[in-house]
Amino acid sequence: MKPLFTLLAASLLGACQATATDLEDALPDTSSLAGEGFVHASRSELGETRASRWWERFEDPVLNRLVEATLAGNLELVQAAARVRESDARLRSVTGGRGLSIDGAFSASRRVDNTPTMGKTYTTALTPQVQIAWQADLFGRLKSIERARYAELLASESDRLAIAHSLAAEAARFRVQLSLLERELELANEITDSRARTLKTVEGRYERGVNSTSAVEVHQARENLASARAALPAFERQLEQTYLALDQLLGAKPGSGAKLNTLGAALPNASAPPVGIPAALLDRRPDLRAARHSVESAVAEVDASVAALYPDLTLTGAVGWSDDDFGDLFSAQSFFANILGNLTAPIFNSGRLEADADIARARLESLVASYAASVLQAVREVEDALAAERGLLAELQERTTQRDEALLAENLARDRYGRGLESLLTVLDTERRRSGAENQVLLLQAAVWNARIDLHLALGGDWFSDTMEDSP
Repeated sequence: MKPLFTLLAASLLGACQATATDLEDALPDTSSLAGEGFVHASRSELGETRASRWWERFEDPVLNRLVEATLAGNLELVQAAARVRESDARLRSVTGGRGLSIDGAFSASRRVDNTPTMGKTYTTALTPQVQIAWQADLFGRLKSIERARYAELLASESDRLAIAHSLAAEAARFRVQLSLLERELELANEITDSRARTLKTVEGRYERGVNSTSAVEVHQARENLASARAALPAFERQLEQTYLALDQLLGAKPGSGAKLNTLGAALPNASAPPVGIPAALLDRRPDLRAARHSVESAVAEVDASVAALYPDLTLTGAVGWSDDDFGDLFSAQSFFANILGNLTAPIFNSGRLEADADIARARLESLVASYAASVLQAVREVEDALAAERGLLAELQERTTQRDEALLAENLARDRYGRGLESLLTVLDTERRRSGAENQVLLLQAAVWNARIDLHLALGGDWFSDTMEDSP
């Protein structure tokens, strides 16, 4: 018996070791992220971040109201919250399964016996009882399943925050797009008025019979004005369609939302956020936290699948009364109690349990690779946003100079044309160049804002979920 007991003890110890997967060993090595900062970040951008609602850094009341309305009414966020509640219910279901199970039961039966001596006899049995069951969970299979469900709950909560984070960025982009379209519409109206004044000047010169003014110039001026007017409906259509899309984002009927105020004003400058070091992204970005929790869940699933290969002990019992007379049913003579220990171990299942364990290990490997890829993508997104903003600001500076010079050239050409010192073609050319330069400045201003939004999105938004800190 001693060798057999020793062999059994060694087997149980090996099983316990086999079902304890180390999460840190499963996760990819991210130590390199804790070294130097981001390549495209300046020294002033490497400070520590503070928890805040990142969109408030833009100091724009219109944006603040837009983001708050989005987070309050967006239906995708409602779905995400429901998924969190579903995950919480799954966890509570598993947790309840690990505890003591107590059920009440009542049975009644009536048997008819036909004997030669006594004829038909009737026997009635009434049996109320309480049934009790408890699973010992010798190798932690149920504990591992509970850990997996808890990690899934954390992942669903992180997914909810990631969706909210993305929706806040989407609302900010609508703010930029609407402001851009209104500014473009305003600029198109200014250009239309300017070209109308040019046409009035040309027609006046032609009617006065100025020798240098021909009918061809009149038609050219009219064509130039028609071209400016043709751009107006396109901007108006885009503006209306953008408002319809915004209503959908807010969870409202498209076309029912009110127009936002002060959109036509210049976009305010957003204060630059401290970017920290790449390692901070692992905690700051909710999508990376969700990916990590998915790995944690997969690790627990591996432990559960391995534990299923080993014996399982279930204790069951019942207490109750059984009698054929209801009046004597709850007497001491009718009382009964029993307890049963049931130890089961898999012997042959055609490799199904081993295959389940292999499936869990392969899924874990896939999720680990996906997590590593997500981390690299997150670092790249920060670097892309930093590099884009730096390049866009440099280009915006030159485009602003180009616009200012184009405006000076247009005013000078119009003045010289009025004095007969310049041709109409020069005036029309300067008008087109100035309008093009103005539009480029507007587009770059919007691009700089979007790059700053991209940076906040890539950094993770400076917010954390501290509602579920303790693990089971």
